Amino acid sequence: MGDELEQQLVLSKARAVRLTIARAEAERLLELKSRELHESNKKLALAHSRLENDVKQATYKLSVSNQLLQVALNERSSFIGQMSHEVRTPLNAIIGLSEILHRTKLDEAQLDYIETINSGAKSLIVLLNDMLDITKIEAGRVEINPRPARTHRMHQNIIAMFATEAKSRGLSLELTMSDSVPSAVRIDKGRYKQIINNLITNALKNTKQGGILVDVGYQANTISKGMGLLTVKVVDTGVGIEKSQLSNIFNAYEQIGRPDQGVGLGLAICQQLSELMMGKIFCESKVGRGSIFKLSLPVEQLDDSKFHGVHKITPALTPVAPLRILVAEDNPINQKVITAQLAQLGQRADVVNNGAEVMSALVDKEYDVIILDILMPIMDGEETIVKIRSSKPSIAQNYCIALTASTYEDQRARLLDLGFDVFLSKPLALSELSAALNDVPRGLWVTMSTDGSPSFSNHSLVDDVASQSSFDYTYLKTQFGDAHKSIFKQIAPTFLDYAYADLALLQEAVATNKADHIEKVSHSMKGAASSIGLSALANMLLKIENASDDPSVQQWAREVEVMMLHLRPLIEHELNA
Repeated sequence: MGDELEQQLVLSKARAVRLTIARAEAERLLELKSRELHESNKKLALAHSRLENDVKQATYKLSVSNQLLQVALNERSSFIGQMSHEVRTPLNAIIGLSEILHRTKLDEAQLDYIETINSGAKSLIVLLNDMLDITKIEAGRVEINPRPARTHRMHQNIIAMFATEAKSRGLSLELTMSDSVPSAVRIDKGRYKQIINNLITNALKNTKQGGILVDVGYQANTISKGMGLLTVKVVDTGVGIEKSQLSNIFNAYEQIGRPDQGVGLGLAICQQLSELMMGKIFCESKVGRGSIFKLSLPVEQLDDSKFHGVHKITPALTPVAPLRILVAEDNPINQKVITAQLAQLGQRADVVNNGAEVMSALVDKEYDVIILDILMPIMDGEETIVKIRSSKPSIAQNYCIALTASTYEDQRARLLDLGFDVFLSKPLALSELSAALNDVPRGLWVTMSTDGSPSFSNHSLVDDVASQSSFDYTYLKTQFGDAHKSIFKQIAPTFLDYAYADLALLQEAVATNKADHIEKVSHSMKGAASSIGLSALANMLLKIENASDDPSVQQWAREVEVMMLHLRPLIEHELNA
């Protein structure tokens, strides 16, 4: 029994020794592993620190590179913008004067030369616009502004723009729209039309026979209500594109096909604009069979009954009623162009060289509209509009048009915010100038006296009427078009019978100083004068009507008498012609 216990004790001691040794070994190994882990952590921390430094350095270098790139892009954009401005000045002369020459009597060869000059100049404008667009996009200066648009009208207008050109080339141009296309969507209409216009232009360039089809569809988003994809296919039967070149067609300055087909900016702009609008564009093509460009853009579908967009169609060249115009332009060529364009619209203008001369002119004479070039010496257009709007009411109320070679939308908004009423871009088309002048408010020429009460302009309406050698049909043409003379012959006899009888009543009322009779008769005469387009006479009669008890009414009545004496033979001559 004792031996057994002793044996167990020996075994226990041996086991204890082994455990002690094992624990010591375990502790040694643990310490070793701890040291190794510590060293590994130190190395990892060092590597992490180095990586952080590397990332910081790389981020810094990337930031610097981005800043340098942005500076370079901005400088390039500014340079191209400035060069565009400089190039547009002579182009303004070429396009403006060639348009005027085109309206003169020319033989067949001369007509061909003028059309070639005008077409070449307009091609340069397209190139300038493309260069400006691509640099603005790359510099991040293009913003997408979705607004309500009527889809059917929008696409019909796009097709109408190219219908004449397609017909002249012997090509068909068709538009098809799926029934699924909403009647109205929210989209950046300007940028969208730019994409489609570029695609159609590209198709026309590369199609010699057959035609172009623009197919519009819509895919509703089943998840997000009211949203969907507007899809457009521009299909042509042109020369097609080699498969090896398809991957390059959306690269800027990449020429596909013949060198005379442009510098390769149009499709690059299409792709970049579609990406800015969160859309996609791609191309399928077969050599000799044509190409299909497919565009898809996310849009918001709108309820047409709640659509409040405004659609305004401006005639190609609308007649303009006579206006008193002041033009500020320092470039002699541009002065000649705009005065010639105004003459085509039946207008005469005073021309000055800078804003300082504008302010001097406004002291001596009153105008209906002031056209200000933006870049001028001494006082530029921006300084001048600020000066005008901060002047006394008789000057501050002038209608002002900005004329600039810049097409940047941000400049347009800034100039309108400064106080301009309208923004026009060079080269200036006659139709655009005509539309702008027709928007000038017509009314009585009123200034403000020192006490704030209205007093009428010193501009001699009598002199204007007395200087006429023939009846002015401007107003009747704008109202009745080609039928203006037949309308005149219907209403002029009535005017002669009643207006001149009313003149006697007006003279009697003035002689007896009966203000209520003066007001009543002048009001009746004013309506008759307006109906036949005698705006100067109508203005003078309105002047009498609004101030029938003014001491000067006798002088005004005499002026009306003189005006009507000068007008009668002009009217009778036209009736007998």
